[in-house]
Amino acid sequence: MSGGVDSSAAAALLKEQGHEVLGITLRVWSYESKAQCGSCCSPEDIDDARAVADALEIPFYVANVEELFKDRVVTPFVQNYLNGRTPIPCVACNQDVKFGFLLKRARALGAKLATGHYARIEHDEAGNYRLCRGADDKKDQSYFLFTLGQAELADLVFPVGDMNKAQVREVAERYKLPTTHKPESMEICFVPDGNYARFVEKVAGPQPKGEIVDARGAVLGQHDGVHKFTIGQRKGLNVAGPEPRYVQRIDADSRRVVVGGANEVERAQFSLLRPHWVAGEAPLDVPVEVKIRHRHEAASGRLLRDEKGTIEVRLDSPARAVTPGQAAVVYQGSRVLGGGWIV
Repeated sequence: MSGGVDSSAAAALLKEQGHEVLGITLRVWSYESKAQCGSCCSPEDIDDARAVADALEIPFYVANVEELFKDRVVTPFVQNYLNGRTPIPCVACNQDVKFGFLLKRARALGAKLATGHYARIEHDEAGNYRLCRGADDKKDQSYFLFTLGQAELADLVFPVGDMNKAQVREVAERYKLPTTHKPESMEICFVPDGNYARFVEKVAGPQPKGEIVDARGAVLGQHDGVHKFTIGQRKGLNVAGPEPRYVQRIDADSRRVVVGGANEVERAQFSLLRPHWVAGEAPLDVPVEVKIRHRHEAASGRLLRDEKGTIEVRLDSPARAVTPGQAAVVYQGSRVLGGGWIV
């Protein structure tokens, strides 16, 4: 229970269906420090989750996972930025904390784990589990869940996956839950102000300066650290020229940020690091759709395996700002096949 309306409504629906429901919230951040946490893990969110549990008359627990969260989510987040990549910490949080630590807790109790994610679980003809998009395209969170496999899906429940946001709030309203009209936060929970560069510097200290160059290596300007850039970025470059320039490549070793025209940040082919497939096998050489960002319109293409065994994504048309560190998630229609990390 994150303290938001989605997990609150999920708990209400499960109780309505006659299940025995236990509520648990994760404490993932040190609230005594200056770096305050935002959505889904602040002291106020824990209080809200407890108030919902009280309203539903279900037991409520708080689990302290600060060290796990720091080790598996925050530290890799910072290191990725220092290495010139753009991380997506919500996937790591789901994989190692919510569906790692929490699922083990649930199984130890002989229970299943339910969350407020907008995603669905179905079965195919052979009885295997399928991970599918949520019914509400605007709220769908299946992109963040591509690391789930058959073992995890067997013990997971997504009660609001077939609903839209308005319907979820109607459930909360029906039970008069205190989170009914609580607004959403779209920022990363431990960077509530959205200033990732400042957070990286707070953790890792001031970063060395470097050069902004064009594709030929000509120096166009200076920068205050590669952690301040991401592929496709245009704002904040402070380089003059007749045409807009965009970040094309980030070389953390030389501390060089390479910029170019809009057409120079398009890619039709890239590789996947640490790929994972929901059904256990890669869907090779069949038509698929690939999302290279959560809000990206999925692009059609195919997956191939090269002579080294690496999975390569080949899109039918080039996509803009294919970004190392982000997840490429592979779909067929509403079904999530799996994915990996862009390199």
